[in-house]
Amino acid sequence: MLLHILKIIRTEFRSNLWVLAELLVVSVVLWVSIDYFSAQYQLYHKPVGYETDHVYEAVVSMKPVESPSFVTYEPGSEEPYQNFRRIIERIRQHPDVESVAIASYSLPYTYSNRTYGVQRDTTLTWQGVRLLSVSPEYFRVFHITPANGGRPEELSERLRQEGTMISATLAEELFGRTNVVGEKLFFVYDSVPQTISAVTEAIRNDEYDDRSAYNIFQLLTLEEMDRQGSSEEDYHNLQVIFRTRANVPDKDFADKFLSEMRQQLKAGNYWVSDIQSYDTIRQDFLNRSSNASGQQVMSSVIVFLLVNVFLALIGTFWFHVNRRREEIGVRMAVGSSRNGILYFFIGEGLLLLTLSMIPALFICLNLLSAEVISNHATTSAFGRFCVISLATWIVLAITIGIAVWYPARKASGMSPADALHYE
Repeated sequence: MLLHILKIIRTEFRSNLWVLAELLVVSVVLWVSIDYFSAQYQLYHKPVGYETDHVYEAVVSMKPVESPSFVTYEPGSEEPYQNFRRIIERIRQHPDVESVAIASYSLPYTYSNRTYGVQRDTTLTWQGVRLLSVSPEYFRVFHITPANGGRPEELSERLRQEGTMISATLAEELFGRTNVVGEKLFFVYDSVPQTISAVTEAIRNDEYDDRSAYNIFQLLTLEEMDRQGSSEEDYHNLQVIFRTRANVPDKDFADKFLSEMRQQLKAGNYWVSDIQSYDTIRQDFLNRSSNASGQQVMSSVIVFLLVNVFLALIGTFWFHVNRRREEIGVRMAVGSSRNGILYFFIGEGLLLLTLSMIPALFICLNLLSAEVISNHATTSAFGRFCVISLATWIVLAITIGIAVWYPARKASGMSPADALHYE
């Protein structure tokens, strides 16, 4: 039957040429679309390195200077440090709180960050990284673990030691591996190398972050800020996050905690104005993210395009079958069964699809090699190409089957007299 169908396709090559051309274009468009959605799905579900359940941010506000109760301190006074420290300690001493950390422009699901440059060697091109200034408890709050396995407490201890802590992605970029503890790297414009003290798991700012997450960690403590003579505004600019114990229910915890601790979380000019669940912060960020909006627009455009493509494809094969009623009549006159005619047209459609996908896959392979299309997939390039190609063929095969089935079924239901009439 296969050879018979090939002979018919060759005999009617001119009439089949535009069908093959349409299938070629549709195959490329569908392949790219499936690849895009697959890559975005993998990107979104790729681990970000943070655990935000049971994590909260305490929003520390400061009285305005115009406030009648605003306290003015002498230059160099330790009161701002002591007041901010009191708030941190009171949160830490709450029986439901497991750990508390401070950070400076270093929280996930935010647009605020600081960048720096590092090099493996002073002769090599420097690599831009995100500088995370955090206290040792930061790893316990977000449950960030070492790259090669371990507990967050290990990273907390390593941050207190001399040396530099980096993320796994930066280690891979600079050294090609993650077991680089003890290796050296240079900060840009610094001739003295820093020793790598630990490597964290790969972390990203959010699920839509498609950049290589190169991170380097810097120790941040209130004591060091006090020694450096930090101002009251410097402490106010810090972020305070804490993790509750696993058995503490999240429902209404923020409101209850703030209501219970409102008076205790006031010290000098500082006061905690809000407690925000980090799950809520995460969801709000993702909803407002420009990446999310861009992907929603892109997805809508692709879906609209695919709907029109499938309608055109169905219309093409519907017409392709209906215009050959004379041929169906001849086949019935010589004894072909209804199922035989149906299987013949479906087989012809699938063979046309297979022939058109040969050049289409060559085009897609070149697009993939040139990285013209999405490169966020976590699978290998070969595996990705094979899976997407198979999915494309299956989707188009089902579409062709639907497009052919009804008109072929209807045409094959003609009576023998009608079949002879068409002849």
